[in-house]
Amino acid sequence: MSALLASLILAFLAGLADLAGGLVTVRRRAMSRTTILLLTGLAAGFIVAAALLDRVPEAMSEHNPWGPWWLLVGFLAIYLVENFFTGHAHDAPHEDSGSHQHALVSHQPEECLISPAASTAALLGLLLHTLFDGVAIAAGFMASPHTGAVMFLAVMFHKFPEGFSVAALMLSAGRSPTFAVAASGMLGVSTVIGAVLALAVTHVQDTHMQQSWAQALLSLATGTFLYIGCSDMIPATNRGENRAAVGMVLLGVALFVLSSWALLTAGLSHRH
Repeated sequence: MSALLASLILAFLAGLADLAGGLVTVRRRAMSRTTILLLTGLAAGFIVAAALLDRVPEAMSEHNPWGPWWLLVGFLAIYLVENFFTGHAHDAPHEDSGSHQHALVSHQPEECLISPAASTAALLGLLLHTLFDGVAIAAGFMASPHTGAVMFLAVMFHKFPEGFSVAALMLSAGRSPTFAVAASGMLGVSTVIGAVLALAVTHVQDTHMQQSWAQALLSLATGTFLYIGCSDMIPATNRGENRAAVGMVLLGVALFVLSSWALLTAGLSHRH
């Protein structure tokens, strides 16, 4: 299977996971807050491990001199978008703690009320993030089958909580269930668009230039993964409300290590 076809198919599957999260949100009782928190912890551990153990070393290597800069740009891009677009879309504070939950890990739409404008801003911010999800998948496959598989798994592990959360925000703002599901579907479409854009940028005849573009886009996407994992998802498990979530973070790390070993065994690793 070509890198082009694999990227598009897997980006489409990742987009479906967004939509599935939205559908579950509309049927609110189908999954408890605790379950979503545990899934978030699992995704956080996998994403952070994938970034730090696989992608950051590659971005910092000698043959990728601009890698650290692209990492920083990706990290700051999501930071700025979240603060300028989604900064006012957090859940209402709990009376007993005064704490806030970030849009990405909002679990109970009935507990928070936000304005429609704030929910729209949050949706725009998450659309940018999912665009980078698609970029990560496509650029990964352009670099190597191993990298493509790692980036796809990292994306898939946080797609369901992402779709769940954006639909929860829409319901919190008084939007209809149909609109909430549509918003999660938009994230899926954005993922596919990101893959298409990355393939368009890297689809050049010059192999060296193709690899350079792929490495730049991968470093950019890795920066966004680092921010989402460390700033949004890990803190959601760090409140002490469920100690099992901490174990799920560690399990997520272990799953990444196991998946890397499986890829190596299958001959899909680019490492020597």
